[in-house]
Parts: sequence; C-alpha cells; structure tokens
Amino acid sequence: DLYLSLGDAIYGDYDGETTFEVTPDSLRTDWGELASSPDWQQLVSNVPVMATWDNHDYGHHSAGEEFELKKVSKEIFLDFFGEPADSERRQRPGIYDTEIRGPEGRRVQIILRDTRTFKSPPRLAERPEGAGGSLGKYAPNDDPSATLLGEAQWKWLEVQLRHPAEICLIASSGQVVADQKGMDEWGNYPLERRRMFDLIESTGAEGFILLSGNVHFAEISMTDEGPYPLYDFTSSGLTHVNEEYPLAPNRYRIAGPFVDLNFGLVEIDWDNGVIILRAVGLDGTTAAEHAVRLNELHGRGASP
Repeated sequence: DLYLSLGDAIYGDYDGETTFEVTPDSLRTDWGELASSPDWQQLVSNVPVMATWDNHDYGHHSAGEEFELKKVSKEIFLDFFGEPADSERRQRPGIYDTEIRGPEGRRVQIILRDTRTFKSPPRLAERPEGAGGSLGKYAPNDDPSATLLGEAQWKWLEVQLRHPAEICLIASSGQVVADQKGMDEWGNYPLERRRMFDLIESTGAEGFILLSGNVHFAEISMTDEGPYPLYDFTSSGLTHVNEEYPLAPNRYRIAGPFVDLNFGLVEIDWDNGVIILRAVGLDGTTAAEHAVRLNELHGRGASP
C-alpha cells in the first residue's frame, strides 16, 4: 500500500571507498542514477512513496543545521520525489511530512521526521580506540539547547499528534529507543528522546509505532519509558549490511538482530486488532518478527 523511504536512498558523499565533498551537480547526478534504475521505476510506478532523508542523501555523513547546501539539497530531494511546487513542505525549512490514510476506525497516520536540517552538532565520545561497549563515535549531548528536530518541527509535531487516528507510524532515519550504540541515533540527544516520549503522553496520542533505519541490520526494540509500550522497528539495509554493528549493546531488543539484506513490513490486521512487524529478507523469508496488539498501545489506565 505504501513504501516509506527513511534515508540514505543515495550515498551522495561516499563512493564505497572514500568520502568526498558534494556539490549541487554531484547530488543531482546521484539522484539521477537512482531515477534511471529500472527497479526504482517499477517500484514508484506501482506503489505510493513517502520519504525523508538521513545523512548521506542530505549530503554529508555528519551534517546537520550548519550544512551549507541544505537548501539546495532540499530542493533536489523534493524534486526527485515529485513534491508539488506549491506544497507547504516547500515553503518551510526542513522536509518533515505527514499523511493520514484510511477511513475512520481504520485511520493510519504516517509522520516522517527530519533529523538533519535542524540537528545541533553531536558530541564526540572520549573513549580509547577499541574500547568495549558502544561502537559509535558519539556521546550523549545533554546540553538543553541541543536539538534534533528544532522548535518549529516540535510545534508542528505536537499539532499532528492531536489529530485522531487509530494507528500512528512515526518514522525517522535513526533509532529512537535503542540508545547505547553511540551511532547516529536519538540516544545522542537524550533530552530530545525524553521529549518525544513525553509528547506522546501529553497529547494523548495512541497506537504509536516507531520506525527507523540507518544501522545496517534489522531489529525490534521496546521501552516502557512512554505512556504505554513503545516499539521501534528498525529495518536496514536494502543494499548492504554491517556485521559489527549488531554487536553494540541494545538493552531494549526484543527481536533480531538480522544481519542480511532486508526490508521492513508493517502489516495491520484490523479484524484481530494486531500490528505485525516483520524484517524480511530479499528472498521473502521473515527473519525477525513481533506482533503488537492494538490494545497495548493506549495510555496507562485508558480503555482499549
């Protein structure tokens, strides 16, 4: 019914061996190569697509709000995905987006967050090379002024979460629940991560499932830090994986890891009140799976 592209659809700053500085022309060239792919053409001619970006299709592996090409990168990105010229998305900074699909009683709200345009610089970890535990190079940044989404996007998100829907699929390029890897994740901004959980509770939003990518393997995580169990379904990646990354700790993991080419499948069984999360290998085999009952995804003490 819908394909969600959650980032790194191209590697605009990396050729598989070395990183390099991007230009508007090099970004257009890389997006053009994807557009010319027969597989991509077949997908978009048959399935609606919603998309956000991560670092490599934004234009730089560590870039955030300071990225000098962010405006032109945005225009190239939106042009590629066919965003109308007069859309609200084109008029404001960032590429965050939302849509509600389905009739009343079976409404699914899809929210795509932008974790690049407004992102404050990360804090680098001070750990000896080869030290155990976290594999990434970042440490938690607990500066109250540090942000992932920026105030405008946070205010927009609060409005969206107050719209009625039975299920909310809220997606970002990086993981929200798993927070120990030291990679490009919400755990690097613990106050923003906590703010996300608090916002779910304060808005009364229900039916929440988090979707993420980025880490080059698949897993499903769950935390009780919100008003009800919050599941983060991570599928990554379609073209390459990394066998080291799953070795990083994740105290929230309930399924996986699956370290092979994969995509994520969210199936909603309305009649039985179940959301099935599946990491699927490219041969169609389910590699990791978890079923979530809809009546789990309500505030503490609320009626299902």
